[in-house]
Amino acid sequence: MKKFLLSFVLLAALASPAFTQEQPVRKWTARASAAYLPTVPAVASFFGALVGGIAISLNKDSNESLEIFMPPFFSVEALYSFNDMWSLGVDTGYCGSVFKIADKDTGDVSSTSFLTLIPLLVEGRCNYLNRPVVKLYGSLEAGAMFSVGDSFDVIPSFQLNPIGIELGRRFFALAELGIGFNYIGGRAGVGFRF
Repeated sequence: MKKFLLSFVLLAALASPAFTQEQPVRKWTARASAAYLPTVPAVASFFGALVGGIAISLNKDSNESLEIFMPPFFSVEALYSFNDMWSLGVDTGYCGSVFKIADKDTGDVSSTSFLTLIPLLVEGRCNYLNRPVVKLYGSLEAGAMFSVGDSFDVIPSFQLNPIGIELGRRFFALAELGIGFNYIGGRAGVGFRF
């Protein structure tokens, strides 16, 4: 009986690490973010509209004004983590702008131009600091941007985010600095790991 109890205690001691393991690594991450300084094509069209607005205002015979509406760039991502360092996923988003030429007195709109940009990118990410609550990373995205407006165009697209931070465990906040066709500058958002 003593040998049986001793072997049972020894077996339980050897098996105890299996029962005290940490939470499993969460493989999938979903993120949503926004950046106010939007895509490169939207900024280029903004400057084009700005030049048009200046031309309208310099025309003394014209009684028109240019109204510009540009919401923030929104993005949704899904990432699969292969290990603590490398992840791969997809990123899509939306950026739109509306340019209206209207009469200054009556407010009647004489011309409206829409620009809608939808990127679809493959994203690779490297975590260079991976702690339970804090992750520092860099990412590179490449793919295509679909431009829908007066015409339909497909533009090659890329995004480089050398500095990114996630704060939190399962639910987290994120901030990134980057340059590319999606946004220039910074973006912020939230995410969930499952």
